[in-house]
Amino acid sequence: MPDTRRAAPVRRKNIPSPVRIVVEVDGNPIGFLNLDMDRLWPLISHRKRDSVSVEWIDAQEFGILTRASVVKRMMSRIQSDLSQTLGSQMVKAELDVETFMLKAQSAAQAFGRKKSDIRKLVASSGRTPDDFYAFFWNYLLDEREIVDLKKAWKAAAKKA
Repeated sequence: MPDTRRAAPVRRKNIPSPVRIVVEVDGNPIGFLNLDMDRLWPLISHRKRDSVSVEWIDAQEFGILTRASVVKRMMSRIQSDLSQTLGSQMVKAELDVETFMLKAQSAAQAFGRKKSDIRKLVASSGRTPDDFYAFFWNYLLDEREIVDLKKAWKAAAKKA
């Protein structure tokens, strides 16, 4: 006679819907990525009606264990990818800071370092201080390199 006793089911808690990934830099948490697994799981698992065709596998427990394992692996990969991407983006951001500083220094050399220098420049061009500051911020934020700022300022006056 076959043994019909069943082992006690493995009690595993279902993965909570909100899953949080801690984003760290040098071991210090700087932010979090929150994912709603109830919304994400249907996008991952398209097998709504498929069930394991093995009689001895409890489908519900298999589903819970599958989801938990898949989510755990996905979170580990996301954490690793986030660390790499964040590290790369931080290097680029450091270069952006350096670029902004160099552009500000270049503008200071071309136009002067004092507000009185800017007032004289604006007065001699017949434009307003707002025009100058708009020009400066556009220059600072534009990714193109302008070789001669004074020429660019005069050319901008002709366009206005």
